[in-house]
Amino acid sequence: MGFMGIGLINRISMIKRGFIFEKSKPSFFIVGAQKSGATSLHSYLSDRKGFRGSVPKEVHYFDRDENHCKGNKWYEKHFSMGKRAGGSCLSFEATPTYLHRSKVPRRIYEYNPESKIIIILREPVSRAFSAWNMYKQWANEKIVPNRMLNDVKSGRTNNIYDVFFKGRCPSFGEYIDIEMELINEGGKDEEPSLLRRGLYKEQIERYVEIFGWHNVLVLGFNELKTDAEAVIRKCHDFLGVPYQEVPSVGEKEIKNKRAYPSKISSNELEILQKFYEQPNSDLFEYLGYRPDW
Repeated sequence: MGFMGIGLINRISMIKRGFIFEKSKPSFFIVGAQKSGATSLHSYLSDRKGFRGSVPKEVHYFDRDENHCKGNKWYEKHFSMGKRAGGSCLSFEATPTYLHRSKVPRRIYEYNPESKIIIILREPVSRAFSAWNMYKQWANEKIVPNRMLNDVKSGRTNNIYDVFFKGRCPSFGEYIDIEMELINEGGKDEEPSLLRRGLYKEQIERYVEIFGWHNVLVLGFNELKTDAEAVIRKCHDFLGVPYQEVPSVGEKEIKNKRAYPSKISSNELEILQKFYEQPNSDLFEYLGYRPDW
């Protein structure tokens, strides 16, 4: 959306009420992880004074070459929203694939070396199972994301499409076997990555090495679920924005939360708990604490 996407009558009304419209360069990024509450945090912060979230939430500028080649002017149109004259806002976006894609941290740095990075971690077994359920639901309902259809139409390889949408959607156990085989073979393709997205330490390290710990905030998924206001306060402190408590409107619910009929089996759980045991231990040592995920 942007200035031209708001509607003429609404734009005139907002201008009369003292709003101005301008493009803005984002100063911080919610980079993931997938299925860890990025949508919710984007929504919560967008509703607060001093913040302006992108439209749409996921711009995919730094991870998709077909968008990145369009340039910064195209990118910054996604932050052309109204604000009151004389006010100031920090613009931001939330694209969960930014955490896993190895090329993204350097691209963000080249765009804005002063960027601040927010990462939300979810316990990796439940995160992988949630992601599989999402793809399974899409496959059953024959909902193929436009980006995948565009890849297919353009003749580009899309391994997620090939695994989940080209034929029968694999069971979770079958999917585990598929990715484990890719891992054992040392495959360099970043997708499919439901399991590898949960190897958080190396993903966080890429951001810390470039931006430094003072510009990286790591949160836990359960923090957001159980006390979203405390997380919002943490983000204010991290970003240097004065926190203002707002009247409570009841408990906040995680956005995009779905109820899935499938349950993980004890065998699948055991396999993945063993798979993540050492990586999780390495992550906790690296962070210096165990995240509430």
